[in-house]
Amino acid sequence: METKASYVVVGAFVFGLFAAVLGFVVWLGKLDLDRESNAYRIGFVGTVTGLSVGSPVRYRGIPVGQVSDIRVDSEDIERILVTIEVDSEVPIKRDAYAVLESQGLTGVGFIQVKGGSRGAPLLGPGPGETIAELPARSSVVEEVFESAPEIANQLLVLTNRASSILNPKNQQSLQNILANLDAVSGAFAREADNISALVRNANEATESLQRLTATLEPIAVSLSEDLSGVAEESAQTMAAIRGTVTGVDAEISTLGADASQALSSLGGAADQARGILAENRGAVRDFSQSGLYEMTQFLIEGRLLLESLNRVTRQLERDPARILFGSRDRGVETSK
Repeated sequence: METKASYVVVGAFVFGLFAAVLGFVVWLGKLDLDRESNAYRIGFVGTVTGLSVGSPVRYRGIPVGQVSDIRVDSEDIERILVTIEVDSEVPIKRDAYAVLESQGLTGVGFIQVKGGSRGAPLLGPGPGETIAELPARSSVVEEVFESAPEIANQLLVLTNRASSILNPKNQQSLQNILANLDAVSGAFAREADNISALVRNANEATESLQRLTATLEPIAVSLSEDLSGVAEESAQTMAAIRGTVTGVDAEISTLGADASQALSSLGGAADQARGILAENRGAVRDFSQSGLYEMTQFLIEGRLLLESLNRVTRQLERDPARILFGSRDRGVETSK
């Protein structure tokens, strides 16, 4: 009886230890059997290396679920369909997207859910679907891996070009260039004193130029003032000439009006003369024999007067200052 009792105690102890270990594992893994989750489907274009069933799903770095299924899309073999289970308390919005990332150097993959704004509606299944589809985007690491072959090809091209540039002939040329630079730097070092003297002379020349500039500045100011005075006097002279020309124009206009009036008077006199001729033909006949000559001379003198007036008018238009200052075409006076 004592042996059977000891077996029962040992069995009970082992069973209790197993239950405690199982509870500790459940607690350590934070497994919540009563937790509800929502399923989402993600279509990745390309490889999903490192991702497996049970891989974690994180929302902005926080674990919110795990991968429940991975398979190839039967309708499009270029897509990999991944089904994830996300805690129902985590709101997945329509503007959210999934990214496949790698954890550290181990290469273990996980799905990172990013995006999602506060005002966006929740993501739900489309018409005729039972599972909502979460858009997928390429991660930075994936883009780097995809562009790695191209980068390797470019590095190979650069290596080949560097090898072609650094051939023995170019190496000898580089050595010659370095030797020439060494010789030039040595020559500069030997002429350091002369270069210092040249710099000092340049500084002294600059100071002399500054002093000369300071000396010429008052002269330039004085010359500018003199030129301003000459310009003002010229402006006054031109104003006086314009006033004189205006007066002459007014006199010419008055003279032209008087000439027009005289011509009108002559026209009236001619009309009266015709009337007188019609009434006194005999007297007109006598006038035509003796007085017509005198009338002709009078008209000729009137025409000469008009021509003289026209010449005066043209001279005034060509040189209005001549009426004030006289003729400027003077000969050279010789001393007797």
